[in-house]
Amino acid sequence: MRGLEKVEEVKMEETQGKKKHKVLKRVLIGLVILILLGLTAAYIAIGYYYQDKFYEGTIINGTDCSNQNVAYIKEIVKKEAEVYSLTIKEREDARDVIEASDIQITYKDDNEIEKIMKQQDAWKWILQIGKDKNYTVSQENSYDEASLENYVNQMACMQDANMTAPQDAYMKDNGSSYEIVPEVEGNTLDKTKTLETIKEAVDKREKEVSLEDAGCYVEPAVRQNDETLKKEVEQLNKMTSAQYVLDFGSGQETVDRNKLQSWLKEDEANHTYSFDETAVKQYVIDLSSKYNTEGKARSFVTSGGQTVNLTTGDYGYRLWQDKTTESLLTAMNSGESQTVEVTWLYKGQTHEGNEINGTYVEISISEQRMWFYKNGSLIVDTPVVTGNPNTGHATPAGGVWKLKDKKSPFTLTAYNPDGSQQYAEPVTYWMPFNGGVGIHDLTKRTAFGGDIYLTNGSHGCVNTPLDAVATIYNNIEINTPIVVY
Repeated sequence: MRGLEKVEEVKMEETQGKKKHKVLKRVLIGLVILILLGLTAAYIAIGYYYQDKFYEGTIINGTDCSNQNVAYIKEIVKKEAEVYSLTIKEREDARDVIEASDIQITYKDDNEIEKIMKQQDAWKWILQIGKDKNYTVSQENSYDEASLENYVNQMACMQDANMTAPQDAYMKDNGSSYEIVPEVEGNTLDKTKTLETIKEAVDKREKEVSLEDAGCYVEPAVRQNDETLKKEVEQLNKMTSAQYVLDFGSGQETVDRNKLQSWLKEDEANHTYSFDETAVKQYVIDLSSKYNTEGKARSFVTSGGQTVNLTTGDYGYRLWQDKTTESLLTAMNSGESQTVEVTWLYKGQTHEGNEINGTYVEISISEQRMWFYKNGSLIVDTPVVTGNPNTGHATPAGGVWKLKDKKSPFTLTAYNPDGSQQYAEPVTYWMPFNGGVGIHDLTKRTAFGGDIYLTNGSHGCVNTPLDAVATIYNNIEINTPIVVY
């Protein structure tokens, strides 16, 4: 009996355990259902919540938009879009600032924020957890161009009264040399370009614009580093920095900077310079009148010790103008200071006194006598016969002539007005000094000196004994002064 009782007890315990298990199971199922219902309700509630709000962690244009609606975010974006200023940098550290209100900037809503809201899908909020929700929307705005133009035109830097015009660099003579005076930049604006530059900056919503960098200022056309200007100054300084001394023997003339400047001639097309040859030659011509002594009056001490005044003739210094001009121009074009040797077409023996220095022929009409001195020594002292004044053939006197030529033998000829030959006289030595008047021998004449010339004189020449004229001929040189008084 006891065994049956134990069996019954075991069965009862098993039955009670199963009942308890079923109850626990039902409780657990109920809890799960409750939890699921709670989660579903929460999910749905959150989904509804984000129907018009942005997810947690959403960033738009750098602004945290978590749990904010479209209108709220749009107002922020609008304010940011309409908050704008442009700083305009000008010369001399001046600045102007254009504010949004100055040009009536307004936000242009393109509904991008609404599009982001639609794209987020509120019922899939759980899938967005941990994802990147960073967005950038356009902040495009518009402004009133008339207001911008009016503002720019009213800026102080755009007023003519406040503008200083640019000045080109230029060359200046400081009195001792040429130098470059630097350009002046000024602050004159190209008004059209300035307006275009500022408008472009506003269009791009730039924060700052430099009118200098944008090339809005009117620039000097020539700057101090201009190669043409530098070469021009270099050339002029070379051409005018030297001095040239013309040595005339009896005096010197200095061509200084002022004179050189007066002769400068500019080739405007090439910006190069040269010396005006015509002006330089005129300078030499002017000096000729000062230093030429050809035919000028001079005193002379005769062999007899008397002083005579000689007022005619062609003896003396005569400047060769072309050659001297050429020499001076060559020196000036070298740019090197130097003494320029002048060139004489005719020269005297010395620059001192009457320019006769020991070698000359002296002829006295009244004494009918001729002397020849060489290097201060008397070589010839001889009677002569000069031209017959009573027939209009007097030998020209009162001057100094230079010996023009010397020939041996030679035939003297003369012609009548009708062209017929008057005479032809052969001589051994011929030395002309004044046109057809010269010194020569005449072997058919046996007497010389005295008053012969008054009745049987020559046609103007100086008839001389053969031995005397031979000595003169063999010791004299062309250009030797012939003194006749």
